[in-house]
Amino acid sequence: MNFEPQKFFIGLVEFFSIILPGMFVAYLGRELVPHDSTLFPETNEVGWGVFLFVSYFLGHFIFLIGAMLDEWVDDRTRKLTDLAQTKRLFKGERLSPKLLRRLVPTRLLFGRNPDAAVAKAEQLKTAGLQKLSAENTINAFQWCKARLALESPEGLAQVQRFEADSKFFRSFVVALAIFGLIYAFREDRTRAVIAAVLCVLALYRYVEQRFKATQQAYWLVITKEGLNSKLAPAARPDGLTHAGGIVFRKGKFGREYLLVGATDNPSKLVLPKGHIEAGEQTEFTAIREVREETGTWARVVKPLDIVKMTSPTGPDMQVRVFLMEVVEEGVAPEKRPKSWLDLESAKEAAMQETKTLLDKADKMACDLRP
Repeated sequence: MNFEPQKFFIGLVEFFSIILPGMFVAYLGRELVPHDSTLFPETNEVGWGVFLFVSYFLGHFIFLIGAMLDEWVDDRTRKLTDLAQTKRLFKGERLSPKLLRRLVPTRLLFGRNPDAAVAKAEQLKTAGLQKLSAENTINAFQWCKARLALESPEGLAQVQRFEADSKFFRSFVVALAIFGLIYAFREDRTRAVIAAVLCVLALYRYVEQRFKATQQAYWLVITKEGLNSKLAPAARPDGLTHAGGIVFRKGKFGREYLLVGATDNPSKLVLPKGHIEAGEQTEFTAIREVREETGTWARVVKPLDIVKMTSPTGPDMQVRVFLMEVVEEGVAPEKRPKSWLDLESAKEAAMQETKTLLDKADKMACDLRP
């Protein structure tokens, strides 16, 4: 049998993820029981045996409670990123509360562009499972881990190492939270504050290491796909290449329409639109691109038209255009000028194919119920 240091390290960290928080709680728990209690006898032989048993027993319960943090903390924090908000609008749901999105430091936890790797991994997963109609049976992280288990055990071990570290700190979050509450109840403010500070630091480290585990899985699978020279992006059956929208809002003097500066010439105003990524539905692309190019969250109201547009830097585009209504305005990730204009001003500033779309969009918006 070959000794594998990587797997040994992972197993050791996961063992300590159980035993150390349990020992921590068991040791501090001595303060909460009478000194003559049989739970922690004073004799060395029996005392250590009971202490280790109680530590291991408590450690498993702490680990079990800590596993819930994956859903309660990590998953909910991830749902505040731009990709998750785009999915909410695509499903017809509301954006998460703005205050919550501002308070939770997603950039501090996940970096400036946390969605890039997971978005690409989801596209690869959809392409791989679409033939089986199973693209919704497994999430991107689980799919990447399954692929690595089959194709690259060494890569999977790298992911599992980050996971083991995150589980270690996850268990300490629970242990420190328990004693923070106990000390607060007993009005021991100093220890309660110390426990709270350490709990926050452990929580931050847990989220950071779990994020690294997911990113590592995505990066490894994406790189493996990139090295496969046989793969080539498949054209959509409907021939569409781009999607975007005519976004409107209700201004003081009537409806206003959103235009953005072109990439190659910012002084030229165009509709916000972008390339349809593999596996994306056109409505999703429109919501995502409007957000990326203008900083505006907008919902799809109705399909408007399919138009052919010329591109100065590449082949012609087949664009699915939607009528979209503003939900929330913000700062654009892409630093491009944008303008809200009334219908006539927008038509004067826009290109010819956009003028026809604006007229059609305005008529459709008039027919909407207030």
